Amino acid sequence: MKKSVMSRHRKRVWIGLLGRYLVLVIVLGLIATSVYAVVDADDRPAVVRLAVAAFVAVVLIHAYNHMRQQLEGTQQSAFDEARRGRPAEVRIAPMVVRLKESVQRGVASPRYFKESLWPRLVRLGEERGRRGLLQEPHGRRWLRRGPSLPMIADIVRRIGDER
Repeated sequence: MKKSVMSRHRKRVWIGLLGRYLVLVIVLGLIATSVYAVVDADDRPAVVRLAVAAFVAVVLIHAYNHMRQQLEGTQQSAFDEARRGRPAEVRIAPMVVRLKESVQRGVASPRYFKESLWPRLVRLGEERGRRGLLQEPHGRRWLRRGPSLPMIADIVRRIGDER
């Protein structure tokens, strides 16, 4: 019983589709005929070609959309699933997050830089044997802020340089 309902539905879909194409052919034929009658004899083949090209374009667009719907409705293969992939969850070590926040606070507050971040940088420099290369940078007093990020980056670069 279900099969007969499906075949009747498909039959109606095809009849409707053929009816719409017939209307399209009639409209294109009327337009092409009226343009064909107005243009010079040399341009008449171009009018016929344009009408046929318009019909073929509509048919191809319809076929493309139909095929795309059919493909989207199917289950994807394991290959397609793997190709799409899931974005990897980015995990940042808590120590790195704390260090970033510490540098940001050091830039924002001269007191925090002097009391917390600078002693840590000095210890790191001593551990790596670079204490002589470090000089405490001055904050930006007129802004009431600590040293700038480029100044802190320069200190870290000097600590990390392998010479």
